[in-house]
Amino acid sequence: MKVMRAATVLLLACLSAACDGPTAAPGFVQTDSAGVAILESFLPEWDAERGWTVVAEPELAIGAGATGGEDPNHPPWGRIRRVHVLSNGSLVVGDITTSEVTIFDSVGQFTHRFGGQGEGPGELRDFSSVYTCEGDTIIAADQAAYNLFDSEGRFIRRLAMVDGRTRMPLSVFLRSGDCRRFVVIDDPYRARDPEGPEGLTHWDLAWTDESFIGRDTVARVPDRHVYRYGGFFTRSVPWTTRVLPILLTGDDLLYGYSLRAELRIVAPGGELKRILRWHATPDPITAEERQRWNEEQEVGLESGVRIQLSDLPWLPEHKPFFDLLLADDEGNIWVRAFPPTDPAPERWTVLSAAGRWLGVVRMPDGFRLSQVARGRVYGIHRDALGVPTVRVHRLDRGG
Repeated sequence: MKVMRAATVLLLACLSAACDGPTAAPGFVQTDSAGVAILESFLPEWDAERGWTVVAEPELAIGAGATGGEDPNHPPWGRIRRVHVLSNGSLVVGDITTSEVTIFDSVGQFTHRFGGQGEGPGELRDFSSVYTCEGDTIIAADQAAYNLFDSEGRFIRRLAMVDGRTRMPLSVFLRSGDCRRFVVIDDPYRARDPEGPEGLTHWDLAWTDESFIGRDTVARVPDRHVYRYGGFFTRSVPWTTRVLPILLTGDDLLYGYSLRAELRIVAPGGELKRILRWHATPDPITAEERQRWNEEQEVGLESGVRIQLSDLPWLPEHKPFFDLLLADDEGNIWVRAFPPTDPAPERWTVLSAAGRWLGVVRMPDGFRLSQVARGRVYGIHRDALGVPTVRVHRLDRGG
């Protein structure tokens, strides 16, 4: 009821003030402020009948389980982090344990694998993750380079992730669609210095090309709050962002400060284009969680100093709204709810390509989402023993 009143008040105020070009729908307001579109949702558009759900039974499940096996269609996975989908529906899975990338067709049948631990062309050193680009180019990343392959696993080239000015290893956060432009830290030596009494840290992000020399700063993204004890020990304030939630939509950078249900979209030149807001209710920080944090945290093992929540100069009143962003193949934005302390299914808020708050999609137990495409969700399931399986579930969009 309070949400409905707030939406009504805002709509009446906007109309009476003759806002600059607003468009409104039940629970949704779009305004313009100095050329920046502000899209604000007060209610989700889905109801019980129209909401999206993930079919509980997987369409595909690829993995050998705890006992292992020699069947290439069901390999015994080691450490896999993400699953990617090619244009023909084939699945790309990178296993850090074996330093191999494995390809399965759209019905889950093994087709080929490539990579492997080594120093030669097409071999992977310190393999860390796998990505895809336009044209079904596959990137197998290690700690200092991108190794590019075509969809058949043929090695194309190796691109060293080294700063063209300092010759130091470079942190690359995001890739353009063709994987020839990258978002990097503009100044890695100052990016995480805290500012102000609340100890807020930022990342200064910039576009660069394959030379990694030129920089075009695109945004300063709030990261987290930190607390320094005695000038020696630095710890993150609990229940602030644990990872940097950023995303590329085309060449636009999308990011949010997760203590607010808000995302910002920035053009390649750094101009703010749109602000997306949705009036969700945050998860509270329980007394049990506060007590558990107090019991577990230690700062400076040699000094024996213990920091309690009462010692922190700033503490959020609620948990973050999100910690991860994805975009599906229709341009919808998926925003993962900050994970609870205890294991629970992932919850993803979906914002339409037009910026409207649609609702929440819950994942199956033990499933971690990697990609949404072709009317399906792709990801990794872990059982009670932590054994991973690649799974594909159909996405039911209701009527």
